[in-house]
Formats: sequence, structure tokens, C-alpha cells
Amino acid sequence: MRLAAQETGDEKTWVIFDGPVDAIWIENMNTVLDDNMTLCLSNGQRIKLRKEMRMLFEVNDLLVASPATVSRCGMVYLTPEELGWRPYVRTWIDTYFDPDDDTVTPKMKEFMWSTFEATVDIGLEFIRQNCKEPIKTTDLQQVTGICNYLEGFIDFNKGFKGTEEDRMALLNCLIAWSYAWGIGGSLD
Repeated sequence: MRLAAQETGDEKTWVIFDGPVDAIWIENMNTVLDDNMTLCLSNGQRIKLRKEMRMLFEVNDLLVASPATVSRCGMVYLTPEELGWRPYVRTWIDTYFDPDDDTVTPKMKEFMWSTFEATVDIGLEFIRQNCKEPIKTTDLQQVTGICNYLEGFIDFNKGFKGTEEDRMALLNCLIAWSYAWGIGGSLD
């Protein structure tokens, strides 16, 4: 916030808060979100924000936010069904696998994405129409399961090594196994 307030250009600066809402820091945002546009820190320092600054709060819920705070924000609510699994998987592929580490190459990332695209909707539709879940799950939970299994397997120290061709063949098998257990693990 301090660095963004010191900028001098006319371009908009976005500060993004991503994570759980804490009652203490969200209440400190009230003076920022009103006409004063001033952040008052606990050490007594005050930071005046520029009119070109914008804040985005990406939160799971607003249980501890006061009505005063909520009323100062524009809300966009997306249910898991509306958002779908694609943004999660795209972000996971792009951020979980370090671009500086060649264990998972861009070709492998594209292969993972295209495999998810080609198989996940079909699998989810099949289990929703033809299978029984003792405990109901959401589509995102199922897809997160696939990703979690892959995180456990795609590791150089756990045997994910060899030439790129060897790793591509192994990746294909790991995706199949992770898919079966990620989507089918909750079935009776």
C-alpha cells in the first residue's frame, strides 16, 4: 500500500487482498474505503491513497466483516458451480510447477491442461448421473483431488525423472491414476 501510494503516474494501481478475512485488519480498511482514502496503521502512521488506486478483496466469506465494511465494497459473488473447475486447474498448473525447474516442461503443462479439458467434464457428468456418493461432493472438490494426487507423484525425488519422453509417458499414467481416484474416490 505504501509503495502504491508513492507512485506518481496516472495508471490505476491495484492492490489485491487474497485470503481469509480477519476481523482486525478488515475493520482497519474502513477509513481506506470511505471518502478519506487514508490507511491508518496501528503504529500511528497514516497513508493517503491516490485516487488512481483500487483494492480487490478475494475472500471466501465475510463472516467477520462488519456491515459498515461490507457496505463500502462492491460485491461479486461466484458460486463454485458458476466458476467451475477450469480457473482452479489453470492457476494450479501455472503456479504449482516452478517455471525455472524443468521437471515439468511447458509441453507437459499443456498436455495436463488438454487432458483435463478432454476428460473432466465427461467424468463428472458420468459420476453425477450413474454413481452414488455416500457423502456429496462438488465438482471442484473432485478436480482438486486429481490435482492433489498429481502433486504427490510429480516429484523428481519420488521417481519422476528421465528424458522428457519418459516423463511424458509416466505423466500420462499418473494422470490416469489420479483421475480415477480423484473423481472416483468418493464413490461407494
